[in-house]
Amino acid sequence: MACALSACVAKIPPGKKDILAVDLPPSYSSRLDKKAVDTDWINQLSGDRDLKGLIEEVKKNNWDIKKAAVRVETAAANARIAGSKRFPILNTRLEGRRAQQAFIGFPFGDKPGGGDADIAKALSNNFGASLNVSWEVDLWGRIRTGQEAYIAEVQAAAEDLRGVASSLAAQTAKIWFALLEANSQIALSEKGLVSFSETHRTLRDAFDSGDGSASQVRVASADVETARALLEDRRAQKRAAQRQIEILLGRYPSAAVKSVGGLPEMPSPPPPGIPSGLLLRRSDIVAAERRLTAAHRRIKEAKLALFPQIQLTGSGGVASSALRELTNSGLGVWSIAGGFGQQIFRAGEILGNLKLRKLAESEAYIDYQRAVLKAFGEVETRLDNEVVLRKREEALRSAEEDLIAAFERSMDEYRRGVGNSTNLLLTQRQMLSVRSQVLTLRRMRLNNRVNLHLALGGRIEKKK
Repeated sequence: MACALSACVAKIPPGKKDILAVDLPPSYSSRLDKKAVDTDWINQLSGDRDLKGLIEEVKKNNWDIKKAAVRVETAAANARIAGSKRFPILNTRLEGRRAQQAFIGFPFGDKPGGGDADIAKALSNNFGASLNVSWEVDLWGRIRTGQEAYIAEVQAAAEDLRGVASSLAAQTAKIWFALLEANSQIALSEKGLVSFSETHRTLRDAFDSGDGSASQVRVASADVETARALLEDRRAQKRAAQRQIEILLGRYPSAAVKSVGGLPEMPSPPPPGIPSGLLLRRSDIVAAERRLTAAHRRIKEAKLALFPQIQLTGSGGVASSALRELTNSGLGVWSIAGGFGQQIFRAGEILGNLKLRKLAESEAYIDYQRAVLKAFGEVETRLDNEVVLRKREEALRSAEEDLIAAFERSMDEYRRGVGNSTNLLLTQRQMLSVRSQVLTLRRMRLNNRVNLHLALGGRIEKKK
């Protein structure tokens, strides 16, 4: 009873257990372990200090992170408001009144000389000061339960904030890799332009000496212009990547972000393990579980609203005809009252509210199950991509080696007069195209590794 009268302090509601409706396999397809997720996964992918500096700037200045932080503060404010109902409400009032009353008909008679008699009047002053107290005794824990629901929602909002931060860090890393790829693609395009120009010069010299074909010279000239157009496109892609990063940084998108060098090497793959730990790491799953817990607490709150409520009220004050006497305790008045009430008929409002709370819990339960399935689907997809992209890159690297050798042989054969220009132009185009695809696949593999760490619940800060 003492606990009830003091409105026991609300606590963090425990998580709901055995709510997963999905049968988990004993391991992932590639048997990954939670060791695959660490708090410095960005450094695992790239030791580039520029990237780490950009991510820190994104965490400080990005508007999506600031909005998510405001939502955490909003949820915390709601929790404080809900908790304030456990304490008494105090109201003070200070008032003063001056009134005049006329007594018509008094005194009787007329004035000497035939005029009307003066009307009797009375002036009065009234001053008062009061203090009123009201308190709902949380006998059944209804108010405390409502606050616990808000506390769970604060935790969910905090997980959302961490999820947004991790997601933006991943976006920054992927755009940074696109920027580094653009550097390599620009360098490759510049070499390609030089190579096509040399081939065009070789074919034109052969034509001038009477050994070449005019159509092949034209084709070689078109390859030069195509290479020049591709170079401009690569430069535009770099500027677009720079602007994307600047928007994430909260800067004006002026394409002024500096980048040097090409893509980093792929890190070692994560070690093997089981999938159950994913439920404890991913921010979206933890947030969904917290919202489900909050919905469950709100059902309990609605049920407790069916119980009688106890209200305690008290008031004290001073009333006087003179303002200076308000401090005179001998003029004080006070009252204390208590009430025990139970609502009998509200046209089904309370039961209807309970029904709505149960429907909200069902929706939160569905959201949780959906978040879990989505999470495991993302992990399995990223794991599959690890294998597919690696095999594709290996095949293209092998093709790249063959085409480089084929182009060198074709150029040598053409210059010796035993080869033809068609084969020379074809191998040159294929060689440069495949080399470009290898760069793109390297970037795609890095992006997939970022996505994998994100899917496994990797964080960019240590979990408190």
